[in-house]
Amino acid sequence: MTGAAQAARILVITGRVPYSTTEEAFVQDELETMLRLGTDLLVVPARLQTSGPNQQAVDSGLVGRVVAEKLLAPAVLKGAARILGRRPVKAVRASFRAVQGSGGLRNLMTNVAIIPKALWIAGLAHESRAEHIHSYWLAHTTTAAMIAGEITGIPWSATGFRWDIDARNSLRSKLASASFIRVADELGQRQIAAAIAQLDLTTPLNLVRTGVLVPDAAAWRSSPLTVDHWYCPGAFVEKKGHTFLLDALLEVRRRGRSVHLDLFGDGPLKSHISAKVAEYGLTDAVTFHGVVPLAELRACMMRHRPVVVLPSIRSSDGQEEGIPVVLIEAMANGCPVVSTTTGSIPTLITPGCGTLVPDEDPEALADALDAICEHPGAAGAAADRAYERVRSEFDRETVAATMLDLMAHQGTLR
Repeated sequence: MTGAAQAARILVITGRVPYSTTEEAFVQDELETMLRLGTDLLVVPARLQTSGPNQQAVDSGLVGRVVAEKLLAPAVLKGAARILGRRPVKAVRASFRAVQGSGGLRNLMTNVAIIPKALWIAGLAHESRAEHIHSYWLAHTTTAAMIAGEITGIPWSATGFRWDIDARNSLRSKLASASFIRVADELGQRQIAAAIAQLDLTTPLNLVRTGVLVPDAAAWRSSPLTVDHWYCPGAFVEKKGHTFLLDALLEVRRRGRSVHLDLFGDGPLKSHISAKVAEYGLTDAVTFHGVVPLAELRACMMRHRPVVVLPSIRSSDGQEEGIPVVLIEAMANGCPVVSTTTGSIPTLITPGCGTLVPDEDPEALADALDAICEHPGAAGAAADRAYERVRSEFDRETVAATMLDLMAHQGTLR
């Protein structure tokens, strides 16, 4: 257990942060920004991915605001039993409401599994005198927030991103109970707005972007573009479309370009992608960096200003991107960006700010990347416009302040 229940104004439930690597780095970044703004936080990860908090959380001081226990740790079970004994009717009613209408076996299983921890979190919220509970992801984390909020009477809210909105995990109950919902892109906004209307609810819905560190432009303008150097940060999963990027890389090199691709991340398809690199004879043209801390990736982008490419696709199970944070980070650091028209990516890379191609089209991707090599001046001008786009709407200080304002003004019991 890290930290202890303390006087906390906002209790936040995360997926794994800060007991995580890079998957929720943007969530951690938002929490650390709130902390710098003077917010009293108590952070509770629903599950623990790593044995200890990541180094960034230690360096920022966030770790001192964390209460971390495994899903069925003795302390969790003891705290759950205590709440069940003290408020049996509310605990049972809230738990039943959370699993009712889960929307499929997978959702039901994750909701049932989180109930003991949700009851324990209710105790933490009461002991810490939390004024508001906020959860990231409209999945089991928000199930826990709803249960804790309904037991304690503390208003709660949630942030939805992409796959978690599509999962529709007990969505009816959550929308009826939440003080407000925050989404990060227009697609999520349309989906949740339609659900609210269909259910004849009045739940406030807010579009608040995912924020990033937006440095002064002078920090990267002194570095020249390296258009023959490509970065692709992203987990090795189907929807990231890595194999189409390798096809494009092979084609551009066949055209005589000496380009190099750096891959950042890990995931279940890594061995498949590695084998593809070898099959194509691209071993000398591709470097695998593994999981890299966000601060390190930012520094690399600012220093080298590579072309950042994300060849995302609609996966076989229907998953699409929201607004990929790696593209926001690239635009904030003066890098040209190339991606596809899937999901909510076009709401970020607007005309003149980068290049979009159809997904699963390696030839179009190769043409776009080749054009950047051929016309670096135009790529630099697009990067300038992309920076201004991100600076105006995705700055993490503004985003964090907006979220705190919503919790203060909309974060009341309805």
